[in-house]
Amino acid sequence: MATPSLALTFPTTFSPSDAGMQHQLAVANGYKPFIVAAAQQFGFQPSVVCGIGSRESGWGLLLTPPGPGGTGDFAPRKSTKPFRSGPMPPDGHGYGRGLMQIDFDAFPFAQTGNWQDPEANIAFGCRVLHNNLVYLQQNTSLQGLMLLRAAIASYNCGAGNVHKAIQNSQDVDVFTAHANYSADVVNRAGFFQAQGWA
Repeated sequence: MATPSLALTFPTTFSPSDAGMQHQLAVANGYKPFIVAAAQQFGFQPSVVCGIGSRESGWGLLLTPPGPGGTGDFAPRKSTKPFRSGPMPPDGHGYGRGLMQIDFDAFPFAQTGNWQDPEANIAFGCRVLHNNLVYLQQNTSLQGLMLLRAAIASYNCGAGNVHKAIQNSQDVDVFTAHANYSADVVNRAGFFQAQGWA
């Protein structure tokens, strides 16, 4: 399932001694076999997966409760779904599920799957990233780092929105949270890379 990928070097603005990132690094190191296996299966550098997990959940440190079984994204949503009749998921937890914050509304895995399991959650997140990359590879002329950034941005706001941004000659992050998602993930990936992650 892996797609050809470049061995990219990611710059970072994080200090090697940044206390928050060092804490996340220590936690992510505990999931290293799962991160490396999923990254290899789907053709990504492990540092990229680390960057997404850092941005999404601080590797579980920012979730309620903290850890792989925690959730995030507690902002109510107006539209309803067949599996959700109110502004929040029926179990009362946040929309983002687990370490990679798989979205409750977007993926059945986050509704009924084993999203609390770190290995399954990380692998599913990498599958989502891979599907985004394949879609953008087939529908844009982006290559290398910009293709990767577009796929990462899609992880946050959907490949359709990123494709629209590209068609409108806008930055790939324009529809992402704080309009900086992929740039921030790459910055975080650079921190992990500088700490020994490929």
